[in-house]
Amino acid sequence: TVWTPTPITPSPTPEPNTAKVVDILNGVMIGADPLMETVAARYSVIDSQVIVDGTTHQAVALQVFVDCQWVYTDGCTPENTFVVLVRAFSMNNKIMGKIQAEIPSTIQTLEVLTFEQMVKTSVIHIAWKDIYDFTEGRINGNQLGSRMIRFAVSP
Repeated sequence: TVWTPTPITPSPTPEPNTAKVVDILNGVMIGADPLMETVAARYSVIDSQVIVDGTTHQAVALQVFVDCQWVYTDGCTPENTFVVLVRAFSMNNKIMGKIQAEIPSTIQTLEVLTFEQMVKTSVIHIAWKDIYDFTEGRINGNQLGSRMIRFAVSP
């Protein structure tokens, strides 16, 4: 008998559960810092999407939409929003694992769309590997902060 190898066909990108990503992140963000939420600002994830490359049909980016509702004065900078989100990712070692279980392994970029009082203010791009390395302690905050790219959003 002759053995004929079967051709390898790439498996499709698993269907992401972005609603679960929103729930996981809000579970650690909302109520995490009552003092900040009382006197400065409240942050919440309002949406999450996986972006698929049109050519390769692979998931390449995770978009997370974060709204900031300031309390007394406008403290809702895109950078503060990014820091709050990254702290949620790194709250404990289980959070990143839960998120990765809900998204395709082909994700390369995290895009944080920041909102202030439900008005889009900016987009921050950072490599997904950098977020993962930060949560694992392989890079520090200085390194992570220097690797983010912020884009202003025109009205």
